[in-house]
Amino acid sequence: MSPHDGNNGVFAPASDVATPTDLLSDILRFVQLKGERVFTAECAPGFNIVFQPSSACLHVVQEGDIDVYIEDDPPLRLSRGDVFVLLRPIRYALACPSKSWRQARHELVVDGSGVRVDVLRDGIGPVRARTLSATFQFENGCGLQPAMSLLPNYIHVEKNTDQSAVLIRDVAQFLVYEKEAQEPGAALMISRVIDILVIRCIRTWSKLQGGKQGWIGALADARVSRALSALHRNPSRPWSVGDLASIAGMSRSRFAEVFLAAVGEPPLRYLHGWRLAVASDLLRKSNVRIGDIARHVGYDSEAAFSRAFKTLYGLSPSHVRSSRTN
Repeated sequence: MSPHDGNNGVFAPASDVATPTDLLSDILRFVQLKGERVFTAECAPGFNIVFQPSSACLHVVQEGDIDVYIEDDPPLRLSRGDVFVLLRPIRYALACPSKSWRQARHELVVDGSGVRVDVLRDGIGPVRARTLSATFQFENGCGLQPAMSLLPNYIHVEKNTDQSAVLIRDVAQFLVYEKEAQEPGAALMISRVIDILVIRCIRTWSKLQGGKQGWIGALADARVSRALSALHRNPSRPWSVGDLASIAGMSRSRFAEVFLAAVGEPPLRYLHGWRLAVASDLLRKSNVRIGDIARHVGYDSEAAFSRAFKTLYGLSPSHVRSSRTN
């Protein structure tokens, strides 16, 4: 029996001539996050709020201007209506726009335990800038690794980015309502709203990045996109670079060159990561036997699959299966 048969429809049918896969949805289906805390940052003159690595975070600027400092990057100016999403827990600061920020002695440090207040206030005098903010964690750290490696550290959606910033800002108001109403199920609703906001920001970012490296590069190149669609639909096939090049309508050497430039890694390395990402997703979301999952993603034996999985993620498939939240 083909690994795509049976299993109550868990495995999708394989076909190299099917309707092209929505590659963005393919990646985003691995993004599963849990909202933690909703808070307001009130910024008076001289504010300098330093966030230590703890959680991912989303900031919607409701008033004023704010400079964001991330490691050694130049400052990023946020204005009213802008949205900033930090996708990885790294050290960064929200600071008062000033050329002397790096010489400032004052700083309000939010430590590794994360934000624990409803209003985070810093500076002296009247409030000049304000954000509606939320912290979150990615729940599926193991399965998310391949997808997250292709996303930036942060996303900045400017207020004049078509209608996206307006939509994100309006949806974010539901966070305020849920936090203040404290009705049954509020925590779940907050998580769902944050999930929508983050996905919306990623979609907006992808729309603006056409032709750049990463899977966005694949979306922009129809030839690479065709090959990836086939690979995504049928991960168990023993793909060769020549097979994928044929689907792309290119020579083997040219395809390998274009794929590397667009995606950022060679075709077969991408295939390896995609197979294990699909397997991780199935381990967490289905009751399909580990051996069947191994065959579905192209491994001849469960033992070989387990070795590859543990090498990439540091955990065995059985550990991931047993530790999932039921």
